[in-house]
Amino acid sequence: MVSKRIIGVLFVAFLLSGTTGIYLANALQLPAIQIALVDEKGRPLTEISKNVEVQVQVDALLPTKKVYETVFYGTLKKPNALKFWDPGNTVKIPLSNEKLQSVLDEWKRAYPKGIGSSLMISVWVLDHENGKLYRGFAVVNYNTAEVSRGIKKTVKINIHKLPSSPLKASTKSSDVTPLGSNRQFYYWKTDWSLSWRPDNYIEVPILIVDNEYSDSGVVTASINIVTEYYTRFGLTVAYGYEISEKSTPSLDIYGNDFYTIDNKFYFYKDLLLAPNEKGYIYINAIPYHLHQKEYYCTGSLNNCVPTGEERIQEGINDIETTGENDIVGGSRNGLPDPEIMNRIYSGTDMKYATALGVGDSKSLAQLVSDASGSCSADFGIGIPIGALAVALSGGAVPPWAAGLSAGIYYTSSSSLNIYGGIANHGEWNNIGQDVSEYIYLGTSTYTYHVGTCDTQVPVGIYIESR
Repeated sequence: MVSKRIIGVLFVAFLLSGTTGIYLANALQLPAIQIALVDEKGRPLTEISKNVEVQVQVDALLPTKKVYETVFYGTLKKPNALKFWDPGNTVKIPLSNEKLQSVLDEWKRAYPKGIGSSLMISVWVLDHENGKLYRGFAVVNYNTAEVSRGIKKTVKINIHKLPSSPLKASTKSSDVTPLGSNRQFYYWKTDWSLSWRPDNYIEVPILIVDNEYSDSGVVTASINIVTEYYTRFGLTVAYGYEISEKSTPSLDIYGNDFYTIDNKFYFYKDLLLAPNEKGYIYINAIPYHLHQKEYYCTGSLNNCVPTGEERIQEGINDIETTGENDIVGGSRNGLPDPEIMNRIYSGTDMKYATALGVGDSKSLAQLVSDASGSCSADFGIGIPIGALAVALSGGAVPPWAAGLSAGIYYTSSSSLNIYGGIANHGEWNNIGQDVSEYIYLGTSTYTYHVGTCDTQVPVGIYIESR
């Protein structure tokens, strides 16, 4: 009979060999993007029940009309008992991945010095033990000039944020890669017949001011983006069921938690408006409105049926700049194109923000907070992407999308903020009158989840001074 001492020595040797193997594997590992996926409580998604698999789709943002490239699709499962140290919840994308390299090449051509970009993470958690399907999403941000060293991140995904579904009986899979096999899997795909992205930079209005009445004071307004902080261009994601089939769909909208690109940009413009004058400030950018549908596939992407779940993504994937990241833009008298303004009007409700006495001023952040609450201020300066998409897509994007907006904000180590504001100068150089100005702000007709709050966010910054 083998003695307990020998068994103990063999067990220690086994552990040491395993540890050595792990060390050597890690030491020899090529640079990669590694994303550990956990739920809102920090628990690995592969451990939410005794019998679970996690299907993951990773789409990398591109500065091109394609917008996204799928760089990973696969299944995560907890390994067998011999690999007890591994929760099996990590997505690994080698930097040698051909599709990922093509994405990085596109970013290098557009921004040779690098820029903050993003990966859209979509997950389906198949809980076979309890017969439930959970969906989730998150965004991972990275710098295109620094990714060559690899990335390691732990990402929390709230799988209870979106409604769960009964699990289809036939979704149980083997360990094979889903694409090209005979297994079943879920997949998000953009429907370009319902989507929009311009071919080149367009003027994107970010501050519109209407000094409405003739018996008014002189008003100034400004936008200021400084290089001291990183400016982030937010991503808005809206979910719904068969929303493409409805004239007024119900949308579950998330804003501010994620962003598409960021960099140390610079931009400043202001407006000087006499009574009964209008003006707007714009930047040159490429916004996008993506209408995506979820599919249930067998074997390949050529054998799929829609599940009815759909989502919208509103974002910016390119900014025109000169020099050291100076954003190209300007200001104009009057209002933007009437069709665009009509869509902005249809997608907003005017909310009273504040009264400005002669000589008074307020920041844009305060105005947004006064009109819609502090959570809306965290959303930042609204970009009226939905209104632009409806107006400029030639009918592809339905009118209900006009109330969708994405934010611009910048971040320091301690806070989110936006710079710029509006001031009432009263009579100035014999123009206007010394009267108070009542400021109204255009906010979305939709309710957004912004951080821990539900609120109406600005669709662009559209101000009426009355």
